[in-house]
Amino acid sequence: MLNDVEMLNDIRKNTQMGCTGIDEILPYAQDEKFRKVLEVQKEEYSRIFEEADKLLYERKEKPEDISSMAKLSSKAMTMMKTMSDPSTDHLAEMMYQGSAMGVTKIIRRQREYAGTNPKICDLAKRLLKTEERNMEEMRQFL
Repeated sequence: MLNDVEMLNDIRKNTQMGCTGIDEILPYAQDEKFRKVLEVQKEEYSRIFEEADKLLYERKEKPEDISSMAKLSSKAMTMMKTMSDPSTDHLAEMMYQGSAMGVTKIIRRQREYAGTNPKICDLAKRLLKTEERNMEEMRQFL
């Protein structure tokens, strides 16, 4: 079972991966509407990340970041996938798949969370809704 700190760190890592994915896709994004959607999504990830950070600091706990290996792996995968097809629909598909993984992970983490802190529960729900909304937004570009 996850405690408060583990849950907050998982939320942070999920949002970091979202921001990292967007940062990797943006240089390839030619469609202005698509770029704007990605930028708005990144802002929401950043807000959730900051809120999780704040809750960790209130507990005097050290935040954990995604590993360098995960970042490097994500970057390499994005480069390989975009070299063959940098079209907007392909980029949207990649982002959709990333959000789908985020949905799966946060649902699992919610089930494993042993805490009852309403702020943490609400933040996890907000992240789940954000990931689901991001998937819906990507559908228009598929």
